[in-house]
Amino acid sequence: MMKFKYLLLCILFFVLTLFSLPTSSQATNTSNRYIALHDRLLAFEKEEVRLENAQIMVPFEKMARYLYADIQKSDEQITITKNATSISYNFVTSETTINQEIIPGYSMKIIDDILYIPVRLLGESTGFKVDYLSDILTVRLYTDHYPHMSHPQFIQKLKKQRKEIPLPKPTTPVDPGKPIVYLTFDDGPNRFTSEHLNIMKKFNVKGTFFFVGNQIASYKSLTQLTYKEGHTLALHSMTHDRNKVYASAPAFINEMKQEAEMIHSLTGFKPTLVRTPYGSKPYVTSAMRGLLKQEGYKLWDWDVDTLDWQVNEANFQQIITRVKTGVEKARQAKDQHIVILLHDRVQTTKALPGIISWLQQQGYSIQPYRAEMHVPQNFWHDPEL
Repeated sequence: MMKFKYLLLCILFFVLTLFSLPTSSQATNTSNRYIALHDRLLAFEKEEVRLENAQIMVPFEKMARYLYADIQKSDEQITITKNATSISYNFVTSETTINQEIIPGYSMKIIDDILYIPVRLLGESTGFKVDYLSDILTVRLYTDHYPHMSHPQFIQKLKKQRKEIPLPKPTTPVDPGKPIVYLTFDDGPNRFTSEHLNIMKKFNVKGTFFFVGNQIASYKSLTQLTYKEGHTLALHSMTHDRNKVYASAPAFINEMKQEAEMIHSLTGFKPTLVRTPYGSKPYVTSAMRGLLKQEGYKLWDWDVDTLDWQVNEANFQQIITRVKTGVEKARQAKDQHIVILLHDRVQTTKALPGIISWLQQQGYSIQPYRAEMHVPQNFWHDPEL
């Protein structure tokens, strides 16, 4: 039964590819096509998206990281798992398997020493819908259970962006074998937030900002600018007052809901990611975690604590050193999504260029948090948060 199921899957992929993608007579080594996930364009270099035998192909491991799939590698095989589906490639036999069933005649391919997979095969096997939008030469992956624009709205948005700014590209080569790194900033908005935005713009990277509600009132324009420039806004409570935030479960959730409404009124975006003051453990009780789930929030702590708040401005190099040590330790522990804790403070402003430079030189991909690609990252190890 399983073999029959995957035979049908292969036939379906072939038919969909034949009718939705350009014909092989148009094929070139590079496709001049783009890949989108829900409402955002993914950062692939021009030569990374290939058109081979009427199939648009993407680097297997890099695309798997964009989908937040689990990745397991050995000398003989690589396997990614997403939504209970495992896709493997055996470097010895050159066989592609889905849930241990061989996919004949529709395998992955090594091109210029990089393993490629048909984007439709990867997307549809892991539960995404995959459509080719010929107007903008873009393959779009999306799911119905996550809010997203209609195709016409997305096409209009992308055409407008292409007139205003160049298509997104990594500023430096990214090593697909390394984890994704998230630069997260607590305790803004303030004057250092503005400095951090300027620095990140120069390096062409985006971050995640956990703002405090009471400070947003004094920095409304800066809050709007942070969102407009493509960074992710997240919740750090209204007051940042330990006694108020953790007074009770209702008080706790109201702090988050009130701030979320404030940000929504300013930007049209309603954050769902929470980082609680002083970290979630031991302060966030079972009842509080239950309310977070009930209200649709997610909870992030961190992997690398830079302790930047302890460092004076003159010793900012200590922050850079802690980032290097912490990131390498997390990588060696096989962490595929490394969250770095920073704060909107002067010493962090001094350290930030050095942090980003080192991460880019080492080939790490720096990404903002995206709700559609959530990965659990909390001290309680709660997979539902």
